Amino acid sequence: MNADELLKRYAAGERDFHETNLKEASLREAFLIHINLACAILKEINLASADLSWANLIGANLKNACLVMTKLKAADLTGANLTFSRLTGADMIEANLKNANLSDSKMIGVDLSGASLYRANLIEANLIDACLDNTDLREANLSEAKLRGASLKQANLKGALLYEANLQGADLTEADLRGANLSGAFLCGAKLEGAKFDKATNLSGAIQFCIRQL
Repeated sequence: MNADELLKRYAAGERDFHETNLKEASLREAFLIHINLACAILKEINLASADLSWANLIGANLKNACLVMTKLKAADLTGANLTFSRLTGADMIEANLKNANLSDSKMIGVDLSGASLYRANLIEANLIDACLDNTDLREANLSEAKLRGASLKQANLKGALLYEANLQGADLTEADLRGANLSGAFLCGAKLEGAKFDKATNLSGAIQFCIRQL
C-alpha cells in the first residue's frame, strides 16, 4: 500500500491498517488519529509533524523513522522497534512504550511526561532536554543515554539501568531511584532533592560533583 491509498481509505472512515507495509512512505503532516498500524512495517517512514494521537502501533517496525514534531499522545507503541528513529520535539505524553526498543534514537526535547517506558531499551538514546516527568521507567535500560538537562521529576526509575548515563543538569526531584544502577553515571549539576534511594541503588563510580579550574 502507498501513502495516497492509505490517506484515501482513512478519509473514507477506515482505521484498521494493521500489518500494512508502508516502508519509506511519506505521510508528513498527515492527520491519522486512532489509526491501527499494529505490527505494520514502517521502516524509514516520514511522519514528521503528523498527528497519530491514540494510534495503535503495537509491535510496529519504525526503525529509522522520521517522527520529528509528531503527535503521539496516548499512542500505544508496546514492543515497537524505534531504533535509530528521529523523535526530536515529538509529543508522546502518556504514550505506552512498554518493552519498546528506542536504542540509538534521537529524542531531543521530546515530551514523554506520564508515559510508560517499563523495560524499554533506551541504550545510547539522545534525550537531551526531554521531559520525562512522572514517567514510568521501571527496569528500563538507559545505559549511556544522553539525559543532559532532562526533566525527570517524580519519574519512577526503580531498577532502571543508567550505567554511564549523562545526567548533567538533569532534574530528578522526587524521582524514585531505588534499586537503580547509576554506576559510572555523570550527575554533575543534577537536582536530586527528595529523590528516593535504597541500599540497592548503585552509585559506584558516579560523578556527582564538578571541579572547575580557575
